Amino acid sequence: MAEKINGSVCLNHPDTPAVAHCAVCRKPVCQECQKIYEGVTYCSKECYESAKRTGSMVDDVIKKRKAVELKRKIRNIIILLIIIALAFAGWTYYKKNKSTIDAKAKNLKQQTEKTINDSKKSIDKGLIKDSKYKKEHEGLLK
Repeated sequence: MAEKINGSVCLNHPDTPAVAHCAVCRKPVCQECQKIYEGVTYCSKECYESAKRTGSMVDDVIKKRKAVELKRKIRNIIILLIIIALAFAGWTYYKKNKSTIDAKAKNLKQQTEKTINDSKKSIDKGLIKDSKYKKEHEGLLK
């Protein structure tokens, strides 16, 4: 026999103590009014049907979420494989053309250093060495 819920009465039978609450609407129900489906207490067939519909909607949402997560994982794996393939291709290309690539890198470094030095000379050439301003502020700039 179901146990009485302290202080609650059945909404259909106000003189009868409630023994459970409906799983959907939370309405207190007595032993006579409670409907038990799949081990869960409901106040009516309508609440049970509502729970089934809601449950199937929740199941659909969960299935869709899992499908989206699976697609995201597959996309991430594909991206990782592409990155690995590109890194391997670059490494292989470098190994086959090491001397040419190293020579180009050395030449580029020399060109960059030459451009920097030329720029420094150009800037120094444009500066007035003994300007009045420089003499007045020379001590401040050190």
